[in-house]
Amino acid sequence: MKSQRILSVIAALLVGVTSAALAQGNDEQSQGMGRQQVMPTIPHRDWHKGQQVPREYRDHNFMLDNWKDHKLTAPPRGQQWLGVNGDYVLVNRNNWKVVKVVGATD
Repeated sequence: MKSQRILSVIAALLVGVTSAALAQGNDEQSQGMGRQQVMPTIPHRDWHKGQQVPREYRDHNFMLDNWKDHKLTAPPRGQQWLGVNGDYVLVNRNNWKVVKVVGATD
């Protein structure tokens, strides 16, 4: 009787530990990798002047404040450089339309 109770306790502890491990998962965030922005790929040949930038790319994660480091010209007032998949897209911040596209290989 006593050994059956001990086995029951051990089994319950094992189930609890296994459930907690499964709940934690094995994704990158649980590994300490941090947040990473993953967006669909739009190569620069698909960006066109006058095209409205999709909402997914209007996030601060894509906005370039260090345009000099990328050998880009200063954005005029009301415009912003976006870095998308290695390419650079100059947009009008009022309507999010593409003003200029600079490909990574240009």
